[in-house]
Amino acid sequence: MKNLRYITTLVLLFVLVVSCNKDEIKPYIASSDIGSVDAAFRSTLLVYGLSQADNGKINVLINRGNTKDAASVPITISGTGTTKLSLASGTVQFAAGEASAYVVINYSISSVAPATKYTVKLTIADDTMVSKSKVKEITVEAMLPLVYAAFGNGTYTSEFYEGSWSQPVMKAPISATLNFYRLTNCYEPGYNIEFKVDAGVITCAQQNIGWLYSAAYGYVYVSPQTTEISGKDHIWYSRFVLPTSGLAFGGTFAEKFTMP
Repeated sequence: MKNLRYITTLVLLFVLVVSCNKDEIKPYIASSDIGSVDAAFRSTLLVYGLSQADNGKINVLINRGNTKDAASVPITISGTGTTKLSLASGTVQFAAGEASAYVVINYSISSVAPATKYTVKLTIADDTMVSKSKVKEITVEAMLPLVYAAFGNGTYTSEFYEGSWSQPVMKAPISATLNFYRLTNCYEPGYNIEFKVDAGVITCAQQNIGWLYSAAYGYVYVSPQTTEISGKDHIWYSRFVLPTSGLAFGGTFAEKFTMP
């Protein structure tokens, strides 16, 4: 009986070994699983921090499984971020034998707002070129992060307030010619005034100065109309408005910050 069990075990082991070896020696891949390109993005989301070092380009990696021939894969872009982000080309090119390439997104660092998320979706436009992974789309979230550091104390002179005061300023450098500034607690505690200087030109948006005029009329905002730089003086000629009620104080006032 023991011998019979031993012989039966050997036969089973032999059958298993032959079966395993047979599978390893002759793998089978259906031809229908091999696409003309088999292109796909590496993931469905890319979170990207914009910087001067980009030279105005975001490179999004795309791979393909069938590298036999050269291929031109159509790509589309959509989303709210297309106001600032655009495709360098509507196609991505693969050379013969090349398994990866980059979809290039163009942008201008001087035109993007700081700490604002720009979202776009890239899509492989030809379904016949998409791999079995089905990762045909990727969402790109791009943002210009600002790292502010204390830059010293300057002087703020307000024609509207008819006075001047020592004003702390913080600076977030982006490049040799592009810098963002924050005047902390400028008119009122807890309310900052922010502006940027790009190649000697000031951009200062309408901002809440922190003065609640009344419950009915809301907060007062400084609304720059024109700007100029003279030496260390950064000036925005502004109206002071009540956006909630659609009213404004009379005239235009020179608001000046003198750098440290």
